[in-house]
Amino acid sequence: MDWRAFFDQHRSILESHYPGLTVTRFLREAQEIGGDGTAFLAGVPFAYQLGYAEFVDHKFTVTTDVLIPRPETEQLFELVDQAIKNHPAWRRLVDVGTGSGCLGLSLAHAHPMLSATLADISPEALLVAKDNARNLGLHSITFQQSDLLKEIVGLFDVIVTNPPYIPRSAHGVHAMTDRHEPHLALYVEDAQYEAFFTRLFDQSARRLTSDGMFFMEGHEERLKDCAQWAREKKLTQVRIERDLAGRERFLVASAPRTPIGS
Repeated sequence: MDWRAFFDQHRSILESHYPGLTVTRFLREAQEIGGDGTAFLAGVPFAYQLGYAEFVDHKFTVTTDVLIPRPETEQLFELVDQAIKNHPAWRRLVDVGTGSGCLGLSLAHAHPMLSATLADISPEALLVAKDNARNLGLHSITFQQSDLLKEIVGLFDVIVTNPPYIPRSAHGVHAMTDRHEPHLALYVEDAQYEAFFTRLFDQSARRLTSDGMFFMEGHEERLKDCAQWAREKKLTQVRIERDLAGRERFLVASAPRTPIGS
């Protein structure tokens, strides 16, 4: 296949599907992916065609049952990674809505002393996460199908989550993302938004150790609301962190001042 000629012929379609696409990147991806170009013209994300995505120096298997890891989530990794370094006594971590497992598994790989639990409501996503754990040589990870933390027992020093957080009515979601990535991991219905996050914060407040911390990626237009709901559910030292583009992207909080029980 003459991929340069293919790019020149279909450039406008390809650029509409893949924002910021350059000919150099397209040629690199196309050489590895191969095929007849049909998937490119349909806008199938490169990661799904390749079957993997890179995250924190590792390759993670991805299928259409899980989100493709984003650079913003690598920033969430960095926030948690530094906090773990600052708390050498921490031992238990849970990744809520783990998807491919990229976040929880990268943290477990970087900090072997951690006992990590990966939870997701999707059994298909957990199969992908299990495959990635094997690929990383991580054999002591606990996997749990759970609606947020509902089925999770015990206390954790670290709760980290990249949950679905896009309001269903939100504008700006690229058509390729909406068409190909799992809506279960992307969207929260507007009418359920507050209930979804207050449930997450309430469960997290009851599952943190006394010096534990909570880390979440969220929607830039709703993080202030989330911060207020987190405070109402007794999480403390709640703060919002910005991503590299300057957008409000992460919520960080500490355990309640006094245990509130399960």
